[in-house]
Amino acid sequence: MILRNIPTKFVMSWLPPVPVLILNLFWMTQATVAIAYILYQYDGSRSGLIMHLAILYVLLIVCLLPFSLKFINAVPFLIRRIVWALILSILNCLLLFFYALTIIGYHSWCGPITSELILTYIGQLDVLFSLYGISIPVAVTLIALTCMLMFGGYFYFSKFLLEAISPVANDSKQHFLNWRLSSLCLIGLLVIVYAFTYQSWKLREPLHIAYLNVQGFLRQAPPGLFLKQKSTSKNIKSGFIGQIKKIRPRPLILITVDSLRSDQMGVYGGPIDNTPFLYDLWRRGQIYRLNSMYSVCTTSCCGMVGTLSSRYWHQLHEPPVNLADILKEYGYRISFLLSGDNSNFFGLRQIFGPNIDLYYDGSNQKQKYVNDDRIVLSRLRNFNWQSSNHHFIYIHLMSAHNIGFHEPRFEKWLPTKEHRFLKIYRTPRSYRNNYYNGILQADNMLEQIFGILNKARILERALVIITADHGEYLGEMDRFGHGYKPYEPAVRIPLLIYDRFRCDYPQRSISSQVDVAPTMLHAIDAAIPTDWSGVPLQLSTPRNSIYVASYGISGVVADFNGRRFKYLRNRKNGNEELYDLNTTKSECCNLAVKPEMKKIIMTMRGLDNLTNNEKN
Repeated sequence: MILRNIPTKFVMSWLPPVPVLILNLFWMTQATVAIAYILYQYDGSRSGLIMHLAILYVLLIVCLLPFSLKFINAVPFLIRRIVWALILSILNCLLLFFYALTIIGYHSWCGPITSELILTYIGQLDVLFSLYGISIPVAVTLIALTCMLMFGGYFYFSKFLLEAISPVANDSKQHFLNWRLSSLCLIGLLVIVYAFTYQSWKLREPLHIAYLNVQGFLRQAPPGLFLKQKSTSKNIKSGFIGQIKKIRPRPLILITVDSLRSDQMGVYGGPIDNTPFLYDLWRRGQIYRLNSMYSVCTTSCCGMVGTLSSRYWHQLHEPPVNLADILKEYGYRISFLLSGDNSNFFGLRQIFGPNIDLYYDGSNQKQKYVNDDRIVLSRLRNFNWQSSNHHFIYIHLMSAHNIGFHEPRFEKWLPTKEHRFLKIYRTPRSYRNNYYNGILQADNMLEQIFGILNKARILERALVIITADHGEYLGEMDRFGHGYKPYEPAVRIPLLIYDRFRCDYPQRSISSQVDVAPTMLHAIDAAIPTDWSGVPLQLSTPRNSIYVASYGISGVVADFNGRRFKYLRNRKNGNEELYDLNTTKSECCNLAVKPEMKKIIMTMRGLDNLTNNEKN
C-alpha cells in the first residue's frame, strides 16, 4: 500500500497547490473565451492562443513566487493579502481591457488593437464611447465597479492561496515542496522555446501583435507590403514606358470615402435618398457614374494602396510605386489630406512613401476626434494653391465608417444608438441607420469640398474622382462591417468622375480600383508604368475579368456571354466557391459542385492560378 502511494506523493509534490491551479484556470479561461471568440468571428492563428496562455502562466508564477519565499513572513499577513490582491486585480483588469479593445479593433477596422492606436484614441475616449452609446461617467463607473469587484474577489481568494504557498519553518514538511522548482524549470523551458521561435510569436501572439504592430497587416495586405523597403527614385523611373514626356498638367483630385458601397447610395438608385448633392450633379450630367466598380479587397490598407498603385492584392508583395511617386517626377505638388489615423494604422504612412509634400491626417491635430472629416475641410480651406495646375490631392473621408464622427444634423434615420452584446455592437437596424446617416454626411462633405475647389478656381480644370477603399456588410451573411470574404457587399464600390474636359467615358462591363491611377495619368498625357494592372477609364478595353481578394481568400469576377460569375478560393485549404451574380441572392448558393458549371469553374480557376505566378 505504501509503495503504491509513493508515485502519487512524488508527482503531487511537484505540482502547484490547488489554489494556484484554480487561479491559473481562471486566467486561462478568460483568455481562451476572448481569443476563441476572435478566432471564430475573424479567423486567425490557434497557435497564438497557446502562446498567449504560456505568457499568462509565466506572469502568474512571477506574481506568486515572491509570496512563497521565507523573507515574506516578516510582512503581516493582511498586508500581503492586500498587496497581492491589488497586483492581480490590476493585471486582470488590464487584460480584460485589452481583450475588449482587441475585439473592438477587429469589429471596427478588421485588425487587432496596437500600442500606437491605443495612444491615438486614449485621449478621445469620450467620442469613441459615445459611438457605442456609452457616456464617460457610465464608462468610468463600469470600469471602477469591475476593478473593485476584481479586487474584492482576489482579496477573498488570497487567504487560501497565500496560506497554501507561504513558507513555513521547515519546508520539508510542506506537501507541495517542489512546485516552485518545477514552475521555474517550466518557465526556463518556455524561455528557450521563445528564443528559438520569437518570429512566430511576433506574428501570432496577441500581446506581441499589439506592442510590436507587426501582425495586423496580415489581414490588410500581403506581408511584403509592410516588411520590405519602398523602391527608390531610380526604380520608379525604370517602370515608365519610354522616357518622361511632356504632359498637359491639370489639377488631379482623388477622394475615397471609407466603407462606401454603391448600392446603398441614392445616386446609384439605392433604397435611401442619402446623396442629394451627388444625385443632382449626376442628373445634370456633370459627373459620370460607373456602374460595375470593384475594390481589390475588403480592407483599407490594400484598398487605398491598390487604388494609388494600380495593383491587386497578390501584386502587393512590396511597397509599390504609386500615383504620388509618378506625379512627383512630373513636377506635381503632392498633398494627402486624410481623415482617420493613417499614420499609425499598420504603418500605412510609410507605405505611401516619401514623395508627399503635405501629409495631414487625424493624428496631426488634437482639437477634434481623429475620425472627424471636418479636419480635412479645415485644412483644405487653408490650402496653398500656388502652381494650381500641378496639384495632386488625395482626400480620404471617414463619415460612412462605423467609427466615423457624425454631426447631429445628419442624424436623419433613427435609431442609431441601439446596442447589443454589452454595448460593443449596434443592433442591425441601428447599424444600417448609422450607415445611411454616414453616407448623407459624406455627401455633404463632398459638396463642401467641391465648393472649396470652385472658390479657389480649381474645379473647372480639375479631374475629380470619387470612390471608396472597400464596401460594407449590413447584415448580409450575418456580417456587419468589412474585412470578411470578398462578397459583393464588401467589394462593390462607387466610382464617380467630374471632368469638364471630357463629356463622356465609354461604358465597361466591369472595372476595378486598379483603373483609377492610370485614368489620372492618362488625363494629363503622362506615361503609365508598365507593371500597373489597370486600364485608363477613358479607353475601351476587351477585359472581362478582375481580381478581388481578402485575408486568406483569392478571387476572380468575370463575365461570360452576358453573365457574371465570381470565383473564390481559400488559400489555406483550397476550398472553392462559385456564384452566379445575375441571380437574386446570388451569393447564397455555391455552384462550385454543380456538374454543369465545370467549364466555367475550370476557366475561373485558371484565371485565379495566374496570381500564383506572382509573389503573394
